[in-house]
Amino acid sequence: MPRCALDRVAEGIRDVLEIRIDQTAALVDMNSLLSSRAGWVINGCYLVTLAAPVASLFSIRLVRRKEYAAHRRLQTILACVGVVAVLALETRIRLAGGSGALLRGSPHAGSEMFRVIAAVHIAVAVCTYAAWVWLLFASRRAFGKTLPGPFSRLHKRVGWGVISGLAFTAGSASVVYYLAFVA
Repeated sequence: MPRCALDRVAEGIRDVLEIRIDQTAALVDMNSLLSSRAGWVINGCYLVTLAAPVASLFSIRLVRRKEYAAHRRLQTILACVGVVAVLALETRIRLAGGSGALLRGSPHAGSEMFRVIAAVHIAVAVCTYAAWVWLLFASRRAFGKTLPGPFSRLHKRVGWGVISGLAFTAGSASVVYYLAFVA
């Protein structure tokens, strides 16, 4: 008897929620694309991390063209996608039994070098995302008043700090990703 579409959807959702390492919910097999041991959630989060500083720099071009509403929309979308990606990554780590369970295939698992690199990566990423979310909410309150306004100078400084943090996070994520899932 042919299965109905609803059964196929329910089965797909079950597979995603179980997050089986040997299956992927993506149309493109990102494991093959990135040649790693990481699953599709980790690969997706990694790609978002790499794209965030580039997209943020593009967003600066919108400001220079005085397209403030487009800059606001893009930054809101980027921050939301970034937060969702990090939450998905954290969920994946917890469901796997912790970061140690994900690193089993890595020769660097448990090494002091890896711990230090991962700790610095996480610390900078958390500070960057906290500053980004704060800036997003503070800017939303100030938006609509005169532009540029008294908040613009602080916005610019914190914004460049966030972009620098995103760039560092992308670089350090690349090192962590390589040590954990490629090496």
